[in-house]
Amino acid sequence: MRSDLDRLLEAWHEKMTCPAEEKFERDANFERLLADALARRPGTGREELLDALRDRYREFLRARRKPPTMPPQA
Repeated sequence: MRSDLDRLLEAWHEKMTCPAEEKFERDANFERLLADALARRPGTGREELLDALRDRYREFLRARRKPPTMPPQA
């Protein structure tokens, strides 16, 4: 089972990379997950949570990249 953090990061990525016709739906999904996360952390503001997620999001993006392939040795 994926963690709440994984779902939130995946939704953020989908929001940022989706085609224009899916933007409303993807944005709504991200905002719903973000609101759920904020509800579980009373006293945490939206910007504070987003700031905390930014480094994790960058790590998430790095992990999604495929490693470069090495050319075969002759």
